[in-house]
Amino acid sequence: MEAEDRGREPARWCMHWTEVGVFDDNAAAFGIDISNLMEAAGQGLAAQAIRMLDRFGKHRGPVWILCGPGNNGGDGFAAAIGLAEEGVDVRLLATHLIQRSTAAQGYRERCSAEEIPLSIWPEVKSTIGTGHPALVIDCLVGAGPGQAGVRLRGDVASVRNWLTESRGRDSPVLACDMPTGLGGPDVITATATVTYHAEKWALRNEDGQIHPDVGEIHTANLPWSARVEDCGPGDARRHPPIRADARKGDRGRLLIVGGGPYHGAPILAGLAAERSGCDLIHLAMPSDAVERVEWPLSLIPESLQDTTHLTSLSVGPILDRVLNGRGCQAVLIGPGLGREGPSIDAVCELIDKLVEANIPLIIDADAIRALPSHAWPVGMVGVVTPHADEMAHWLGASDPAEILQIRARRDGISRVVEDESCVIVRTGVEDALWAPGGRHCFAIGGHARMSVGGTGDLLSGCIAGLIAQGMSPWAASRLGCALLRTAGASAALEYGPGLSASDVPSHIARTLAQWTGQDADRDA
Repeated sequence: MEAEDRGREPARWCMHWTEVGVFDDNAAAFGIDISNLMEAAGQGLAAQAIRMLDRFGKHRGPVWILCGPGNNGGDGFAAAIGLAEEGVDVRLLATHLIQRSTAAQGYRERCSAEEIPLSIWPEVKSTIGTGHPALVIDCLVGAGPGQAGVRLRGDVASVRNWLTESRGRDSPVLACDMPTGLGGPDVITATATVTYHAEKWALRNEDGQIHPDVGEIHTANLPWSARVEDCGPGDARRHPPIRADARKGDRGRLLIVGGGPYHGAPILAGLAAERSGCDLIHLAMPSDAVERVEWPLSLIPESLQDTTHLTSLSVGPILDRVLNGRGCQAVLIGPGLGREGPSIDAVCELIDKLVEANIPLIIDADAIRALPSHAWPVGMVGVVTPHADEMAHWLGASDPAEILQIRARRDGISRVVEDESCVIVRTGVEDALWAPGGRHCFAIGGHARMSVGGTGDLLSGCIAGLIAQGMSPWAASRLGCALLRTAGASAALEYGPGLSASDVPSHIARTLAQWTGQDADRDA
């Protein structure tokens, strides 16, 4: 079943700033015209502006719309067209000569064609005039990574200072997506804020109350299907960029604990982690499994004192590997582990100790049997990746969303809406993902041949590698699920019915290169 046919309600969680770009990129990948999204954003902004003008008895305006160089400014130009069609006196002020995106520039040019007055900073008198506006619409800086709390600079700062002196005390302000400078000393305090699709981080305080500089919050929906909210190419936007001065180990060190009866599963997980961009991958397995394995040159073996199955005898050496030296940034437990009682007991002990050390954990396969029944482990940050039967054994009929909400209340998480630290990924024909604060999405696509053994190990390894590089569990889970399905479909084109799990990791790297633009030099 396609995601858009599920009848899901529009998102109501508080979106991470970068998810704005994630959903835009997903929409573009699915063939949705960004200009259509901008038009809808402008319509939502214009509709709220008219309601505010009517409330203050000033339907004709004038309305000043302040437009920055990005898509937030494009929303302002789109709103200007809608307001002008309603007979409102609109006056535009742009901080830059042109807009950064094609869609935003297109709406700017439409405003010029329809002769809506436009000034370019610092010229203001020719269109803005000397009187006070009936309403100011702030489209200078929108929701984006690093925007909240940042001191304004350049022409945007100059326009903000001019506005403070010019608009008058009684002129209300309508912010587009978020007030410019929110959380910082230069904030343009809003009477109301129109935000799109879902609230964004920082619009509310720690106690859940609306930030006083935000005013009333109005959420406008955008014309995209629920599929845009699902895992997709846009999630690569949150993949950490490679620094020019990067050194070995900077992009994370991951430890995978498993093996014993099944020595291939940890290898597959390690190869997927490597292809996700993780620098150093250590594999801790009982000594018999270490000797059976044909080791890839890039994976680092850690032979345990146990010979055939993990037991508590190996807990100390594993902790020593994780906690000493440069340590590890994440630990994956479970691939190929087996269900022997001593192994499960050892995993319980490992989880307790690693949680105390604040190490993110990815719990997969038979290690899920070590988790507390119907509950998320106390204090654990990370991801659990059960298939349907494993999830039924762990949670029974419990709702995963409720399990995570209970966890948040129990662990004293005050800002659940911003919590990306705990994720349940139910794998299958389609993957279903849950995280705190109402986050829920799906991963669809791929290829039927991906039902072959070992693909679950690839997924847990890919997610673990991304977390080791610094991604939040939610962001890593979304990207990992999307990467594996697309990589699997790509590999199936090459290998067909003969596809095996070991064929997929190289396609993970190629897909990630395409989505992050790192293949540009090759294609040039």
